[in-house]
Amino acid sequence: MIENIILETVKKHNLIKPNQTVTVALSGGADSMALLFALLRLKEKLGISVEAAHLNHLIRGEEAFRDENFVKEECLKLGVTLYTERIDVPKIAKEKSQSLELAARNLRYEFLKRVSKDVIATAHNADDNLETLLLNLTRGTSIDGLCGIPLKRDIFIRPLLFCTREMIENYCKENSIPFITDSTNLCDDYSRNKIRHNVIPTLKEINPSVEAATLRTCISLKEISNEIKCEAEEYLKENISDGRLDIKNLGEIKKSVAKRVIINFVKLCNADISLETCHIEEIMKICQKGGKTSLPYDKSAVNYDGYLKIVPSKPEKNTAEYQVEIIKTDKNTHKVNNLFLNNSFDCDKITGELVVRTRRAGDSVRLKNRGCTKSLAKLFNESHIPLEERDVIPVIADDKGIVWIYKTGVAARCAVTENSKHIYCVNVNIKER
Repeated sequence: MIENIILETVKKHNLIKPNQTVTVALSGGADSMALLFALLRLKEKLGISVEAAHLNHLIRGEEAFRDENFVKEECLKLGVTLYTERIDVPKIAKEKSQSLELAARNLRYEFLKRVSKDVIATAHNADDNLETLLLNLTRGTSIDGLCGIPLKRDIFIRPLLFCTREMIENYCKENSIPFITDSTNLCDDYSRNKIRHNVIPTLKEINPSVEAATLRTCISLKEISNEIKCEAEEYLKENISDGRLDIKNLGEIKKSVAKRVIINFVKLCNADISLETCHIEEIMKICQKGGKTSLPYDKSAVNYDGYLKIVPSKPEKNTAEYQVEIIKTDKNTHKVNNLFLNNSFDCDKITGELVVRTRRAGDSVRLKNRGCTKSLAKLFNESHIPLEERDVIPVIADDKGIVWIYKTGVAARCAVTENSKHIYCVNVNIKER
């Protein structure tokens, strides 16, 4: 029964190609042992080679070494190549400030990728899928979380996903397949175990085939999710440039697609960042109203005048030194062009003394050829000036306020006109400190 389901699943979903080596993630439990035995029996029909891999997490003391020795003995009997490794997961979890479960999962997958030749088969089954779906629901999730465990992701495949745990245990019994039991699966200390022992039995009273029903729902939702992802990818292709995302038209597309656009863009910028629902909602807000919001890994999402960027929460210190030179001269001695006009102002329109400084709270100015007064913060956003430069770039002011801003322009009240006789020209030299 199980072998037929695996064979159909592999062929229907193209999980394995002929001549590939399948590495079974072998814990020694009933699921992984059944998967190993089934694949060994099917290897001729599938045209594959079968190996196994086992990671000792050093979490459960003597029991962890019992598991390691067990899989070594069984693989030796079966003539299966086995890769083993020991990693002090509790130590690494503490160093990285991660939960034990998260650290174990990440390290296990890294190990499996290292030893695998082609594809890695994990023993996730229909019960695991149901537990995962319920866990995601209790924590709050997007449509991806409701899609359950994928049949295939990168080089990882789940040939047992359409088999229930009861079917697997019966297969082991009928074929005298030995296995061991992880003692942590028997207690309610972990969230998954609480769902397994307390929630699912009640659901099965309502529908004995709840695992199969859940899988059907997951498959339907996956189809919808894939459509959303395709639309999001199209938007990204057309709106990403220079590491920033054009979000001016983001409000015109479906909200579900817009959220996927944000998720994918953040992943492109930093693959380590995993967005929670609260992060996505905050980014959606700044896309509409402007501003900045914090993300994991000391990053922030910022709306720069209609462009979304992912930047360090604490900008790198700017090491540039700006040397500003103000030269009084006659306008007729200079060729008048836009660059000149943006870096010069009328001497006779200055009030009081000129000072060279950096921006201050409340600074605002009405620039030449602009219709309104704006804060420096808004002008810097519009000019796409990096965050690390904003507190150090030079500003020239008189007793009335801002006269000139580097990379931005000159105040309208001091701008050079045809009637200007004497002007100040500004030269800026930049040196690295």
